[in-house]
Amino acid sequence: MTQKKMQYVFICLLIVAGMFPSMAAADDFVDVYPAPKGVRSSPKYQVEVEQNHKQYSSFVYLSTPLDNDEHNAVEVRTGVIKGINENETLRQFYFKGKTMPPDTEQSVAWTCYSFSGNIKTRIRFLHGDIGEYKILPSAEGIEAIVSGNELVFDLNEPHKLAIVINGDYLNPLFLFADAPERGVPDKKLKGTLVIKPGTDRRQLQQLAKKAHTLFFEPGVHQIGVGFEVFSNQTIYLAGGSYVLGTFHGMQACNVSFRGRGVLSGDSLSREYVYRLKGKPYQQSVVERMRYHAINLLAMDNEKSWNTFADGPGLGSDHLDIEGITIASPRQFFIRASGVPITIHNVKMVGSWPYNTDGVSAIGQAHTTVYDCFFNNNDDAIYVSPDYVNVHHCIFWQNNNGCVFQFSWGGDPKNHKGGYIHDCDIIFTGHVSEANNRMIFGSRKSGPGDIKDILFKNIRIEGPVWSLIRLETNGAGNLGSISNIHFENITVNGPVIRKSSIISSRGRKPGETSASWITDIRFKNVLINGKPFSADDILIDSFQTNNIIIEK
Repeated sequence: MTQKKMQYVFICLLIVAGMFPSMAAADDFVDVYPAPKGVRSSPKYQVEVEQNHKQYSSFVYLSTPLDNDEHNAVEVRTGVIKGINENETLRQFYFKGKTMPPDTEQSVAWTCYSFSGNIKTRIRFLHGDIGEYKILPSAEGIEAIVSGNELVFDLNEPHKLAIVINGDYLNPLFLFADAPERGVPDKKLKGTLVIKPGTDRRQLQQLAKKAHTLFFEPGVHQIGVGFEVFSNQTIYLAGGSYVLGTFHGMQACNVSFRGRGVLSGDSLSREYVYRLKGKPYQQSVVERMRYHAINLLAMDNEKSWNTFADGPGLGSDHLDIEGITIASPRQFFIRASGVPITIHNVKMVGSWPYNTDGVSAIGQAHTTVYDCFFNNNDDAIYVSPDYVNVHHCIFWQNNNGCVFQFSWGGDPKNHKGGYIHDCDIIFTGHVSEANNRMIFGSRKSGPGDIKDILFKNIRIEGPVWSLIRLETNGAGNLGSISNIHFENITVNGPVIRKSSIISSRGRKPGETSASWITDIRFKNVLINGKPFSADDILIDSFQTNNIIIEK
């Protein structure tokens, strides 16, 4: 081919690519999911995705404190506003110094879609023009163009983001832009139970016992409390499915939860869960655990809340949870007991009552949690299982609970070997004092030692109520905490209360304790660019040793 002909062909190809942009990028892909019929959409936000000049509307969900059991929800909501109003630092941050009424609105909105290639995401704010915005994590450095009530920005890889419009941290938008889904189950494969919206849940439970894969199609499904899961099952929630209820399994091994659908607690009574606490202990434990959104445990948990399987063959081994959104639970988002446990690309949102912890796998071995989004109103994740690995997760913590919890109570076994790294805490909503309102915390009050945990490359955006509280509580055999390292931790924003390290807090005069807190190291911990120092932390002299702060 002559050089002239080659130039001609090249020009023709450029023209064709311009006329047919979809041909220019074979990997371009967008998938938005159908809106579940009857499920509320956000009155504040609309989201649109654009690729190759084609627009796709992505349904925006809504969750508020008043979704269920309003008497309790009102108390939770007004407590937040009261705490803000009473603290000058928080009042400036949330309300620009003003005092706001106790019924000030609180909500979260969220949307989820999948894509590859380059896209534009357009957010329409339906309550007026956009004067200012934040796209979090700030470390992502995503900038947008604002025009009136629209915010537009480009993405070329998956992200989990929080959008704050006009400084309104009490009503954020969470945006989950996933990679294209892989390995969708074949609905025609033998052993697959295809579940259509409206299927009777009692009939469904009987059919599910014989199925290898439960495929929930788009639409609303009512499964009730404690829908039983069996070994070797895959629970698939298709994008656009909205499954109301909870899943429950005892020593159910090789179970997988997958998909881009939503598991929601909207239809369940939180008031009833509170009433369960007044029943006899064993009855209360068994019934309350069935209200965890996903509850895969050991048989011994029928007798005790804090019994855990830390070796193969004792619990629900080989549990894998991927891709789904869990919304508005009435107890924990995920409670699991088994070896190993892997949780990835899971989004947890709409957490309002207390006891809505994120991932609780205390006492397990080889738990891995990565690329997840946590929006919790109790402890987000427990970091004391043997060899737990938590990385590249994003946390939006509500008023109650700490982000990284070492222990609440006690586990008689020793635990070691955690590595928690490359995470972003983009918001902590603590507004008043309590014993679990910090980023890194321990409320240990029973036997069993915790040691050898490294936190590294953790970015925190303030305000922060308290950064670190490593404590054991009471007297006697409380267990010890040792060899905990904090490295490359940054805080940007005001810190309201000092950190603390206290062994045997609350020990009465004359009582003895076997608890020590030793070998705690801080390296390159920065608060607003200033090195963390002895002025930032209270270290009690009783049975604490070798606390080292390095610049």
